Amino acid sequence: MEEVKDIQEQLLDGVRMQLKEGEKLAAVLQDTLFLSADAVYRRIRGDVPFSIFETKTICEKFNLSFDEYGTFKRGKVNFLYTPLNTIGLNFTTYLEGIRDGLKQAKQLKDVNLIMCVNDTPLFQLFNLPHLTRFKFFFWAKTYLGIEEYKNEKFKREKIDKQTLAVGIEAHNIYNSIPTTEIYGPETLRGTLRQIKYYFDSQQFEDPSYALELLDNLQVLAEHMRKQCEIGRKFAAGNEPPSSGNEFYMYSNDTYIADNTYVIDWDGGSAVYFSHNIMNYLNTTDPYYITESKFVLDKLKKNSSIITEDNAKERERFFSSIEKTIQNFRRKIEVELEDDVY
Repeated sequence: MEEVKDIQEQLLDGVRMQLKEGEKLAAVLQDTLFLSADAVYRRIRGDVPFSIFETKTICEKFNLSFDEYGTFKRGKVNFLYTPLNTIGLNFTTYLEGIRDGLKQAKQLKDVNLIMCVNDTPLFQLFNLPHLTRFKFFFWAKTYLGIEEYKNEKFKREKIDKQTLAVGIEAHNIYNSIPTTEIYGPETLRGTLRQIKYYFDSQQFEDPSYALELLDNLQVLAEHMRKQCEIGRKFAAGNEPPSSGNEFYMYSNDTYIADNTYVIDWDGGSAVYFSHNIMNYLNTTDPYYITESKFVLDKLKKNSSIITEDNAKERERFFSSIEKTIQNFRRKIEVELEDDVY
């Protein structure tokens, strides 16, 4: 019975991760399996195993693979991902996917998130919507070669109100989830190179817009510094909260290879990491999660915490970023003055 209970709990975690705001696990299972409340609670407690038909129904309803839950073995991992055609390669749809994922995580009991970031932190990028829009445009045009972007240049324009609202909602949910975040020497520098690349290759409709994006990046760095000083996340331009929104930031002097996210909650864990530019893979495989936590823990121990008290390390980290931004800015200003563009 114990083995069945373990597999069953993993399957239930897969459902929990997909619950919409306000939905309750028991009520959703009642509607999905056409069972009474008492029958559902016996299955949630593990007193009664799911039947083959019930398992099949749950897997089909929530796009889960029973292989992922039924055959955990070291060295073999099943990952889930969202196909690009489902995202639609649309900025609003992309942000909606992130928002909905954060909503699902937020509903989990005692949830917290630990991540390592190898360039620009996507969730922090939400503080400056124009930078987020630039990032998506760059991915779509330059990395993925989407046809509708082929002859487009990046231009100064207002963000669609619906898109902006989705981004703000996603950012607010992220801010409310306690996070531990590990950054390396490449922080924000990949975005800097993308801005410079578009400037050099004349991909800006107005070349001076590159300077505005650099200003945005400077504001983002300063805002991240402020959040570090108080150890709490909040939206740029707003007053910081007096409690909640816990934020622990670490600086690592070596190269961070990827973006990895481990979500922990009371009763479960999941791992996400970036994949194919705009996508991510995720798994609840216990062996893979254990090893991911082990690596992130070692990475954290080899890093310096720069939140709250460690002012010297914090100053060193952010001064380096700001110096790099200013160097990029001077190069672009010189080329604009010389009319190189």
